[in-house]
Amino acid sequence: MSIQLQIYLERSGIINEATKSQKEKIEDFVKSLEAEDEKNQDNDDEDDEFPDDENDYYGHPGDEHKKMFESTKRDTSTAKSHVKADGKITSNSKGVLHELLVGYHLRGKKHMEKHADKQGDSPKQVHDKIKSQLHPDEYKKLHDKAKSAADDVKKHIEKSGHKIHDVHWTSKPGDTQRSTGIKASQKEDASDIVVHSQKGSRKKYHGVSLKVTDSTNKHITASNPGLKANYSADHIIHEHRTKIAEKYPELIKTKNKKERSAMMKKNSEMKSHVTNANKETAIKIAKHTHDVLSKGSKHDLVAHIKTHVLQTNKTPMEHLGHEHIRHTTYIAKKNEGSGLKHESVVPSEHWNHKLHDHQNITVHHEGTTLHFKHKGVTFASHRMRPSSISDPQTTFKGDGKAHGD
Repeated sequence: MSIQLQIYLERSGIINEATKSQKEKIEDFVKSLEAEDEKNQDNDDEDDEFPDDENDYYGHPGDEHKKMFESTKRDTSTAKSHVKADGKITSNSKGVLHELLVGYHLRGKKHMEKHADKQGDSPKQVHDKIKSQLHPDEYKKLHDKAKSAADDVKKHIEKSGHKIHDVHWTSKPGDTQRSTGIKASQKEDASDIVVHSQKGSRKKYHGVSLKVTDSTNKHITASNPGLKANYSADHIIHEHRTKIAEKYPELIKTKNKKERSAMMKKNSEMKSHVTNANKETAIKIAKHTHDVLSKGSKHDLVAHIKTHVLQTNKTPMEHLGHEHIRHTTYIAKKNEGSGLKHESVVPSEHWNHKLHDHQNITVHHEGTTLHFKHKGVTFASHRMRPSSISDPQTTFKGDGKAHGD
């Protein structure tokens, strides 16, 4: 039955919920989830934090799920709890606080101003709400990291003679245009802050994507590609969701993610089953994407890496002569109290010596992940994973990451 005919029959009263078969109800439920995905496809906020080591989610033999890792997208909702049950700040809120404090120090210990035409909390108000939930020692540690990062960003910008005169927080859709007048989506420009500088009469904008980690590895997630990066893998997710709903038909009566998550939280058998099914689905999506890329042209393969994995395409600001940098703060050694390290790269230039060498770029599939190699050495990866680890009817997205130098 076509969708159009089904709508006609439902509106005519010829069929209704009571007369539908279980199979039809499940199909309608899954289609409603897909409509929700479509509506939220440009929402860059992460549903849940996902482990850097995926075994910490899918499970080590005889082990329970453990640590979570840095999410590259920020949820700045003021209602969100910023501290986990163990008293540690969530990775999302750590990233938000890092952005706010880097901006604060770049402005000479003054909080960034709120965009004049934007509703909601100011940067200072968001900062104060996060700070109020943290132990003073934890806050000081994060504050000192941000100050060190700000000093490094300032050094990078001022080495060419430019002087900083303002900084704007640009973590939400439309913020870069509010700051610079240059229109850009978050896919086109992932800047968390925009620094305004001046050299003589020349003004310049510096978009900065800020990343911070407690790891000694500077290569943390650079992108969170959605389903568009998986080349019509929708049918795999449709099949996955249908099977979950068939096994747990009570899910089709839920109204939203919150209700579905609450249901799974109470059902350990469901959680175990969904976790295993999520891994199988992520592997299928990875294999599907690998098959498409390996059969396509080298040009298309490189375009995938540039757009979906490393995000190396020039931003609209760069096209107009301004700058975009990706700045990472990480630790020098694992011992407590070790020094900090920083790295600034210009994504649109940093990997060009490899990306321009199309013929020596190859793609390889391993489990949930695609590895991209240049002359046989991995320099980037694209991992497939569930968008939410709490929702039994989640969609899927990815993590793009650089490797090596």
